[in-house]
Amino acid sequence: MRFLKYLMPLIFITLLLVSGCSKNVSLYNTAKKQYKHGNLEAALQTNVQSLTIKPGYVKAQDLLKDIYPRLIRIREEKIAKLAASDDVLKWDKLYKEYTELDAIQTKVKDLPRLMNPKTGEVIYFDFKDYNPNIRESKTNAAEYHYSSGIKLARSGNSTDIQKEAAKEFKLAQEFIPGYKDSASRYEQARKLAIKRIAIMAFEDKSGSKSKYGGIPEMLVDSIIGSLLQDKSASEFLEIITRDQINTVLLEQKLGASGLVDEKSSANVGMLLGAHEIMTGKILQINYVQPRTVDLEKKETANVTVSEETYIDVEGNERTRAIKGDVSCLYTKYTKTAGAQITASYTIVDVSTGRIKIQDNFTSEENWSDVWARKGAGDERALSPSTKALIAKSEPLPPSDVELVNRAVSKLSGMFISQIKNYVKR
Repeated sequence: MRFLKYLMPLIFITLLLVSGCSKNVSLYNTAKKQYKHGNLEAALQTNVQSLTIKPGYVKAQDLLKDIYPRLIRIREEKIAKLAASDDVLKWDKLYKEYTELDAIQTKVKDLPRLMNPKTGEVIYFDFKDYNPNIRESKTNAAEYHYSSGIKLARSGNSTDIQKEAAKEFKLAQEFIPGYKDSASRYEQARKLAIKRIAIMAFEDKSGSKSKYGGIPEMLVDSIIGSLLQDKSASEFLEIITRDQINTVLLEQKLGASGLVDEKSSANVGMLLGAHEIMTGKILQINYVQPRTVDLEKKETANVTVSEETYIDVEGNERTRAIKGDVSCLYTKYTKTAGAQITASYTIVDVSTGRIKIQDNFTSEENWSDVWARKGAGDERALSPSTKALIAKSEPLPPSDVELVNRAVSKLSGMFISQIKNYVKR
């Protein structure tokens, strides 16, 4: 017993060592394949993991001596070409290259001391201080974007130009937070770049007569809410409130249905002080009534159908099962229902009356469920999954309102995705 007391921990430690060695070799083999395929950075990362587990693994050491200098040389050659180029964004790219080059060095620097266990030779690598290069490229990149922002801001007051200027000042701050007065210049340009959009209530042209609730309102509220919650979408966007829109429509004795063309939409947009106005229509709402189809099916299984008694060679009485095929009929039912909604929208430039973007979408929400009922035959022939279907109650489909609302939710996502892409441009 005392021997077992010491043996079990020894076995556990041995298993851990074997597991570690196995992992180490597996990582090395993966790194070697990556290296052969020219994926040097992945090979370095994987090989570093191998040496972290076992710093004395000679094969991984030799592979590192091949990968690391070659990877550094390739990166430095790329940097030299970039530095000599006329690329206007070369400082951005140089900053990225130097940062990644420094990260490559750090991976190797952080390894435990590498020593060949057979020769005792300690392996050393050349490391350079890239911090001055990183600082220089970062400063130059910040200055380039800051200067570009100033040029753009002075070149015109249009929302599009000021938006590009704001983006340049923002990039300058991303390289160096608080660079010069980029923060205040960004905010000044951003305010001038804000686009005011009036999102009108959608017209319901589906003929559903509000049977499924306030779908036009649900759709518009969903679009507005999503835009306002997305900082990247609302950065240069101001949505005119529903109260402001309703006040102007009331004053002009118009309803949303009065906005029948681009010209009338643009006129209302001017009264609202909007740059653009968005109108939309619910074109069609279809609800597909629940429908059930049935299919007669049959399953067969080999089961014990009887038993017989016999005398074995030693004269003992035994019993054995007699196998045979049995079958069972059952009916499988499938019930389906669904809803489909189609809507369109248009965004008009208020100053020109021209359509900026226009599209329509159709979304569907389909529901289905299955169950079964046993017919004639031996139940033992049925599979467990079929028995579960037979035991299941006939399912009830969601209500028509619920299915339509689900379809509206999908439709809202389609609109939001495209409108966000539009306002972010």
